[in-house]
Amino acid sequence: MRRFALAFAALVALGGACGESNPRAQLITHYDAGPDGPADGGPTTDSSDRYDAPVDASPYLGGPCVDDAQCDDQIACTYDSCDASLGRCLNVPDDTQCQDGTYCDGQELCVPGHGCEPGPVVSCDDGNPCHIATCVESTKSCSYAERDIDGDGDPDAHCDPGHDCDDLNRDVSSLHAEICANGIDDNCNGQIDEQPCVSPLGDACANAIPVGGAGTYAVSTVGANDTFATSCSVTTPTAGENVVAAITIPPGANVDLEIWVSGTTEVAAAIQGTCGDASTELACGSGVGATDVRARARNVGPGTYFAVVTTQSPGSVQLQVDLLAPTSSPTDVDCATATPMQPGTATTVSIVNPPTVLPTACPASTGSLTYSFTLTQPQDVQVFASTLEGSGTPVIGLRDPHCTDLADELECEIAGTVPLYERSLPAGTYVVTVGATSPIDVTLDVELSPPSTAPPDQTCAAPPAITANATLDFDLSDHENAIKDGCATSGPDAAYDLSLPSASDVLLVERFPETETGSVSLDTPACDVATTLGCTTAGTPARLGKRNVPAGDYRVVIADELGFQGTLQALVRPTVAPTIIPPGGADTCAQAIDASNGGFFTGDTSTANADYGEPCDVPGLPPGGAPDQVLALNLTQSQRVVLDLEGSGYSTLLSVWQGPSCPGNQVPNACYVGFNEGSFLDLELTPGQYWLIVDGYNGGMGAWDLDVRVLPP
Repeated sequence: MRRFALAFAALVALGGACGESNPRAQLITHYDAGPDGPADGGPTTDSSDRYDAPVDASPYLGGPCVDDAQCDDQIACTYDSCDASLGRCLNVPDDTQCQDGTYCDGQELCVPGHGCEPGPVVSCDDGNPCHIATCVESTKSCSYAERDIDGDGDPDAHCDPGHDCDDLNRDVSSLHAEICANGIDDNCNGQIDEQPCVSPLGDACANAIPVGGAGTYAVSTVGANDTFATSCSVTTPTAGENVVAAITIPPGANVDLEIWVSGTTEVAAAIQGTCGDASTELACGSGVGATDVRARARNVGPGTYFAVVTTQSPGSVQLQVDLLAPTSSPTDVDCATATPMQPGTATTVSIVNPPTVLPTACPASTGSLTYSFTLTQPQDVQVFASTLEGSGTPVIGLRDPHCTDLADELECEIAGTVPLYERSLPAGTYVVTVGATSPIDVTLDVELSPPSTAPPDQTCAAPPAITANATLDFDLSDHENAIKDGCATSGPDAAYDLSLPSASDVLLVERFPETETGSVSLDTPACDVATTLGCTTAGTPARLGKRNVPAGDYRVVIADELGFQGTLQALVRPTVAPTIIPPGGADTCAQAIDASNGGFFTGDTSTANADYGEPCDVPGLPPGGAPDQVLALNLTQSQRVVLDLEGSGYSTLLSVWQGPSCPGNQVPNACYVGFNEGSFLDLELTPGQYWLIVDGYNGGMGAWDLDVRVLPP
């Protein structure tokens, strides 16, 4: 029901077949809202309809009209206008108005006469019965796992010859070592008990590796199976291997029995009172990807205990056994029991799987310990944490004097090179929470400095303005994580006011160092989770596109993981109706759709042909690569051209070529593969004829959205 003057020629039906495999193709039919059409305003192919348009007219024609006011179809996702040349309404659907932000449920569709409807869910089926396909929402992509019924990490030999010859036994695979004298082809090479073979030590309680006491021991899981059950383990336990070592604590006083396990692959460690009995487990240590972990059994008496060492891949590891003075479980796990610490004096924190008591936005896999400090006057506070021993990373938080609720957490983060920073905290007692991604020792320090005044861009209340279509330089080195809009959970941030005089298409582009991760969001002035209009976290450039944003006052919020400098642009134009390329359209240069004035274009390469190979595609593909579609760009003067395929439904490949004939020569540095975020190009182009080729990476095809902005250089 939005009214716009449309470039009618861009909507010419160029032919092609409709089909269930192409959701956008289902929309390219004749819809009629006139009195002779169906009662619900739905599709019709009745040739007797007195409002039929010429065969080359837009498929979105409605009833007769003399002005735009007569063309409101009461469908929120369509752009409505009166085509004066035909005297007919145009009700052009815009799928972007229907998107719910969820990738795996597919792209929602704006159906003329009906409104927003679900589209087909993302299908990851690659036609290979030996692949288990999964749609991964976090990466907006499909993942494929080889069929592996026993979960030993080796695909079934029926699917991949030379691999797992018994996919019902996870102790047999091509990844396994041959075990001597057991009468089994353990390594799936067609031979039994051949040399070389191994006789693993510690693969059963009966041959547990003898460990006399404190010291460092070499342990190997080569040839071992996943025999021992433990409460924590490696990421894929069924594909892991473990052995057990018998540790003797000599007669005398009780001790803390601590073990460290270190290797080149992911490891886990557990301590049992009785070998092979999981119910007697005294401690367990692990972490996703951790190559150095520990477990500690507290205050145990003399006797024999059993260390279960698990590796994700077979190999040699180091087992370090320490007999320490006995301790009790930590009690500093909440606000009331926090251990006092002195700002300016580093504290060593030993994290050995404490409980998680306090709610937090940054949960630690180990649980957290608590430390407190008191301010007698307002101060700036910085919290530093670094790993002293182990392979995990500290997870820290800072809580205000009330402390106990989630809303009392001022900030939290996985500790990096940038400290957790809060500006001008008032007098009171604050609590620091310290956890980690795996059991480690942490150096913790709180540094105080005189209270400083927040920069004007550290609040959403009255931030400085950002000028549309201009470049703003930012420096977050003296900023804190102050804006809680749910986009960036850590890293310094800033906000800028964006005023839109009319309904607008907005494209936010944030640039920062290549090694960084940043985020950009578009918010209402409240800058809270409930009213955020959109958010992107990515590598540079992080970008966010929102179409048809109503006139009003908004906030652009940026964050950078390490608080570096960068640039921000808010590219703004009055909202334009989408130019929908029908099935079979723009298939070659001869059919190219003109994009010289910019705009928003949607198409679907599923019904196109593979015409133009791309230099940044996968080598060795057939000529032409994936199906592609073409837009034309004729520049009469030098211009900046921004091309954004964000929101497209597959791994896109976008390239720009120049030449009077198509495709001509590729423009340098103008071929971009977009995996999860869509292709993006920002080019300075001289006058001439250009061709924009929307392609797919490694044969990819599907629905695409291309935002084209032609700006002054």
